[in-house]
Amino acid sequence: MKTINKMDLLVQRIIALENKQALELHLIKREFHDTVEHLNPLNFLKNTFKGFITSPDTKSHLLHNTIDLATHFIAKNRVLSFFEKPIKNILGNTLMFILNKISPKKSLRS
Repeated sequence: MKTINKMDLLVQRIIALENKQALELHLIKREFHDTVEHLNPLNFLKNTFKGFITSPDTKSHLLHNTIDLATHFIAKNRVLSFFEKPIKNILGNTLMFILNKISPKKSLRS
């Protein structure tokens, strides 16, 4: 009778170990997929830039540089040279004044 109890105990332990092994295999597969997803180049770049852009100093510098590029693009492409009539000339001067106020570091005329 003792051998039957020992056999039942042995079978129960085998089943428990098989369940534990299946669970660990599932966890290892999930960890592998998470690692592959994390090392994906697109996600790697996205996470890198996410940390870079969340800084308040970087946001202000990025905004300022974007405004500078936009104002210089407008000035360099001679958009304002199309203002030939007096009313258009006033609008052009007003636009240049606004652009100079937005971008005080660099001169717009070259």
